[in-house]
Amino acid sequence: MNEKIPSQDTLKAFGIVGEPALLQGGQGTCYRVEDVVLKPTNNDLETSWIASINNNLISDKFRVAKPLRAKDGLWVYNGWSASEFLDGKNKPSHYDESIEVSRNFHATLEGIQKPGWFDKKTDVFALSDRMAWGEIPLPDFQPASEVFKKIFRLLKDNRLPNQLIHGDWGPEQILFHDTLPPAVIDMTPYFRPADYPIADMMISAINHEGADISIIDLGKDIKDLDQLLLRALVMRTCTYIGFQIHPENSRDWISEIDSHLNMVDDVINTIMKFKY
Repeated sequence: MNEKIPSQDTLKAFGIVGEPALLQGGQGTCYRVEDVVLKPTNNDLETSWIASINNNLISDKFRVAKPLRAKDGLWVYNGWSASEFLDGKNKPSHYDESIEVSRNFHATLEGIQKPGWFDKKTDVFALSDRMAWGEIPLPDFQPASEVFKKIFRLLKDNRLPNQLIHGDWGPEQILFHDTLPPAVIDMTPYFRPADYPIADMMISAINHEGADISIIDLGKDIKDLDQLLLRALVMRTCTYIGFQIHPENSRDWISEIDSHLNMVDDVINTIMKFKY
């Protein structure tokens, strides 16, 4: 059972004393008590798995929030996880620094095995990810179908090794500090090529943050960047289509779908210029 605000029983389970204060940013569901952040979870298994990974990650190039165990020894209690509060600030539009952090972070994740339950997920994000990589059929949704055909004519079989990645990468997932290494937050796990998060960041930056298409030039040295960019574009488009057609949808996502479809030609033209 998930409480909207962590109860005193939940705080006690993690050994925390104090009153929860809502943290700004993100989805507006996390609370801070002293030097601890409490975050609600809809998937205890995945949250516990990520907590175990973070607990074992050691690097002098980045920080991750170390999780707290509850009194029963588990990483989740009453639908809440707890971890240390990390100092730092986001640096919007600092994409070059975000690329460097991504490479350092994902090099450390290499070798972590995919758990057996991972491919059984059926949420919109998991399905959209599989659609983008040709593992399940694309949605039958006009006018996206014709655009998807154009993209998939340019796609090739993936030649890059898959590994655990942070699948929602960008400056907003990094806390920079004047004297400490950057901190990586809010892990969203997928198993795709190590540089895929950089491509996804570029697509998001162009579409949502007003970045110029020339941001793609930052990744000219990335192997198969053209393929990664197109996969990321399909994934994000399919996600918004999934939101639109979901039975419990209470918002019109057409503008988001259209904005992604409308950037396809610019992305293709740009990657063709430096690829050939």
